[in-house]
Amino acid sequence: MMLKKGALSAKLLKMLLAVPFILLASEASAIEGVTFSGYMTMKGTYTNAKSVSASEAVKYNDGLYTDEFAWDTHGNHIGLQANAEVNKKLKAVLEMQAHGGDEGYGINMQWAYGDYELNDNFTVRFGRMKGPFYMVSEYTEVGYAYPWVSPPQALYSTNPMTHMVGLDLLFNTSSRGVDYLLEVYSTGGKHKAVALPNFVDSSANTGGLKKGDTVNFETHNMIGFNALIDFGSVSFRAGYFDTKVDVPAFNLQNEGGKFMGLGMIVDWSSWLLYAEYIDRDTTPNLQAAFPDARAAYVTLGRRFGTYLPYLTYSMLTKGKDKSPYALMETSVALGLRYDIGDASALKLEAMQVRPQSESGDIGTYGLFYAPIQNNTATVFTISYDMVF
Repeated sequence: MMLKKGALSAKLLKMLLAVPFILLASEASAIEGVTFSGYMTMKGTYTNAKSVSASEAVKYNDGLYTDEFAWDTHGNHIGLQANAEVNKKLKAVLEMQAHGGDEGYGINMQWAYGDYELNDNFTVRFGRMKGPFYMVSEYTEVGYAYPWVSPPQALYSTNPMTHMVGLDLLFNTSSRGVDYLLEVYSTGGKHKAVALPNFVDSSANTGGLKKGDTVNFETHNMIGFNALIDFGSVSFRAGYFDTKVDVPAFNLQNEGGKFMGLGMIVDWSSWLLYAEYIDRDTTPNLQAAFPDARAAYVTLGRRFGTYLPYLTYSMLTKGKDKSPYALMETSVALGLRYDIGDASALKLEAMQVRPQSESGDIGTYGLFYAPIQNNTATVFTISYDMVF
């Protein structure tokens, strides 16, 4: 199945929310009323970045890229989803996922929720679900579903939460050829975030953290919404949530966080356009862990049969409070997607990254683990994506 016109419409997104990967799978098997589908991604990555310090390891995007070509990174993953129809209105959804790299393909339960259809327009979900925080966050691991080797990391790195636990109400309708979707949720959850490298390097009170270490945090009293409007060739997305945050390792409780996002997809004739913007706003006590941030990207691509070349510009910069720990960078990526048959794709991408900083900042890091020579580097990726 090629990435084709209408593939990311509001109707498909609604169906992705309910039974996310059945529509993307080439075939699905049924065993005693349970339907299975899955996805897989394998990546080869490399960066030509050189650290300012000869003793400092070069890593980008939480180690996805290093100065040695690598096939086994956390960018590799495989997922299997089971959908069981309990009755005509109630479904159960389970998804298991395994990542490569340091996680060693250990299996974890990504989703485990019930889906109850109140009527033709309203659906209630309850349990552990994927958080609808970005435009493609419902299927970030399903590489076949989007053009890039990975969603632009300058933006998609700004929220480490991958799931939410609670209640979710979906409203879906159509009128005069326009599809509408509104999702309202009340959730919480336990999560992990990677320690900011500039915080580890500069602070004497890191609690023993080293670069690459993760910090546990919890969210509660989260209230948010996700809205989609699809006109056929053009769709718009808006989302927002407000939550309380606890970071036990640093004795932080009931700190506040807000997250807002806007997105647009234009899929017209042979042309494809993605654009997205986010704004993260947190309380002062969270600035060393989750500094205020703003990020955006725009992608333009054009199909030539089974080939889709694309160009992406991304930026990550400071938010409202101008924290000295805020990571800043710009990047330009040139990529090519080639569809192999109906259920797999090969992708190539080269991205030039420029970390940035301002006077008073804690170093010029961007998404690198340490400052790099000339504040410029290129990261290269080859990716194979498949659904089944």
